[in-house]
Amino acid sequence: MVKNKITIGILLLVMLVGVALIPAVSAQEEKDYSVTAEEALKHANANMIHFIATNPQGFENWTGASIDSKPVELYDINGQKLFYQFSVYKNTNLIGRIDIGANKTLGQSVRLVETDPIPFKVAEAMNKSIEIAKNESPDGKIKSTTIVVYAYPEIGAMTVVKDKTTGVEHRIFVDAYTLEKVEDKPATETEPGVLSMYEKISKKEIDENLKKWQNSDELTKSIEQEANNNGININLPVTEENIKKLSGNTTIASTTVQKAIAIPAYFAETILTVPTYTQATTYYCQPASAQMLTKYYNDVRPTQNVIYAMMNGVAPNGVTDTNALLYYKSSSGMNKPNSVKTTTVIYWDTVVNEIEDHGPFMSGTPTHARVCCGYQDNGFLTSYLRINDP
Repeated sequence: MVKNKITIGILLLVMLVGVALIPAVSAQEEKDYSVTAEEALKHANANMIHFIATNPQGFENWTGASIDSKPVELYDINGQKLFYQFSVYKNTNLIGRIDIGANKTLGQSVRLVETDPIPFKVAEAMNKSIEIAKNESPDGKIKSTTIVVYAYPEIGAMTVVKDKTTGVEHRIFVDAYTLEKVEDKPATETEPGVLSMYEKISKKEIDENLKKWQNSDELTKSIEQEANNNGININLPVTEENIKKLSGNTTIASTTVQKAIAIPAYFAETILTVPTYTQATTYYCQPASAQMLTKYYNDVRPTQNVIYAMMNGVAPNGVTDTNALLYYKSSSGMNKPNSVKTTTVIYWDTVVNEIEDHGPFMSGTPTHARVCCGYQDNGFLTSYLRINDP
């Protein structure tokens, strides 16, 4: 079944519910909702401990890893800090990333947990955006260059240039993976562009998101207290020595997080064996996602070019969800005639039921397609969706 959007799209979607809350009025009275890098590191380290305790599928290699305490700061295109991205290393090898929201209005603190990430080119992208800005506006003044999430989950460099005569400012975007220029226009399903995450958050969502962040903070404080009781300071990177302490008694963290709520422990996990295929071009996320699903359901692997053609793709544009259904429904495609598209927010229970009753499905952001292939449900603690991103 084809799905369009699952709340926020991230590789491992974190949904926090039911953890003890700080009274909501305190959050409403707070004027500054920004999160410091020190707070973010605490949340990243606490979740590292949580992963060790619960040992979800795919994280077996994280034992003995540590978090770099100096994050990459990712900004929104409106100039506001968006995420702190912490790198997870093992034997000097990058094995994962943890993104922590830089503002409480974004909701739960952990925004992304990524395994086996592909490094992006920070310095090269920034230099390229500056180079383009100087070429296009030789008389302009460069005001700033930052790493941004220009259309979630796409990352790139943004250089702001101000015309010295008119005072008009314009932006130059360069993708951090391809080093290609991205036009400063609204992104669509089929054409690349830019989108602000902050500008999509409504007042009602802000109120709810503040409560979700409080859930995250309570859970982090609970883990921090128990870690401190066992001689581990989560203000510092989780070292191999500390991980060994926890690995020797993984009930430490699981018992700790259970203290955050007065309910019996609960755990359920289903991770389906869906292969991950890399998209062949920058606009082939739909064909690549369909290729993964076709291999899972039909045990065949048509080329992404064939799938793109069946989706009526026109190079160099992406494919709409509506056209993607042409392939999913066709007897000569995936042969899933009951596939449908929905643009409404899909909640946790619906996703779990979909995985259990029907299997994996396409999950997308407004500009990107991926495959949802599983979940880890920790009851009223942290729960995750498993996403294969092409």
